[in-house]
Amino acid sequence: MADPNFITKTFEYRLRTNKKFVAGCEQALDSARFVYNCALEHRISTYKQTGKGVNFYEQSRQLTEARREIPEVKACLRTIQSDALQRLDLAFQAFFKRPGAGFPRFKGQERYHTFSQKYEAVRGCPLKGDKLTVPGVGTCRVRLSRPVEGTIKQLRMTRRADGWYALLVCRIDKPAPLPPTGRTVGVDVGVKSFATLSTGEAIPNPRHLATAEKKLARDQRSLSRKKKGGANRKKARRQVALAHLKVGRARKDFHHKEATKLVARFDRISVEDLNVKGLVRNRHLAKAISDVGWSQFFTITQSKAESAGRVFERRDPRFTSQTCSECGHRQKMPLAIRTFICEACEFVCDRDHNAAKNLDRGGQPRIKRSRSCDGATQKRERTRCGK
Repeated sequence: MADPNFITKTFEYRLRTNKKFVAGCEQALDSARFVYNCALEHRISTYKQTGKGVNFYEQSRQLTEARREIPEVKACLRTIQSDALQRLDLAFQAFFKRPGAGFPRFKGQERYHTFSQKYEAVRGCPLKGDKLTVPGVGTCRVRLSRPVEGTIKQLRMTRRADGWYALLVCRIDKPAPLPPTGRTVGVDVGVKSFATLSTGEAIPNPRHLATAEKKLARDQRSLSRKKKGGANRKKARRQVALAHLKVGRARKDFHHKEATKLVARFDRISVEDLNVKGLVRNRHLAKAISDVGWSQFFTITQSKAESAGRVFERRDPRFTSQTCSECGHRQKMPLAIRTFICEACEFVCDRDHNAAKNLDRGGQPRIKRSRSCDGATQKRERTRCGK
């Protein structure tokens, strides 16, 4: 059980690598991938022969025996290989427990980019100044963007299109909560506008992928013309990967900034509990929905809210845009109609703003609608109450 007084925070640093260090990282990555694929093959063959599965602890014992008999396996650190076994075990747990998770697949060179190892406190900090020491791999310089905090629990090394990165997973004290503001907000996300707040503010959609589409199209056409297996194809594929990496980083930076603003201004943040996987099945909106990245934004906002002592809620999105936020009357609203006009109380509001207000109030209207009164009577009641 997680300790409520501590949180986990990851510090990411770009590495200034050298040839010897890169060779050591590639060797460790290949060893971890080899163990992962062998363990997956063993699980599949064992189940076909006996009808029973193999757990992590049994494969860990087999790894110990393999390290005694095979020098190539013993050449890599045991902690890196154990992490590969644990990743495979987590993949199988997700396959059996989480809906939509696929069966674990074998990893080729282009599908396995990260190796990691647990880091004991007795080793001390692997980062001294701007020099990083990776056990079993070597040392290199780091672009030290910020100091490390807390106690290091895990060291991850990941390969990306623009080089190698070190991720230090640390356990730090839970920060003090932000002072209360007495304000709450509902957030209705969309495609035309990235989000509409219950306060009436609209956050414009930056459309990161749409902005980079022309360059991506040129890079993709260049890649398709290259001969498979050639050096020029590898260069072209790297250009495509760099373009996608830039888009992803711009999107993530935007999400972090907007989430920080919301957490600083409001005590409670209510968002829609969306089924994004189901929404992207719409072939007309799939690209636009993937571009805005709602799931990543919600995850970042929730993490920041919990660290700041704010309340983050996911509410049922059904009928939020079809229910009047003033009287609670529900009416059919085609998606093409962007202005909500209540048939009962004649309340007029932007569709997304109305939905955001419903999310903020948890579906409770400001005035409960009475069946015995018509729209004109309700309008007079709101005027008399000063609403």
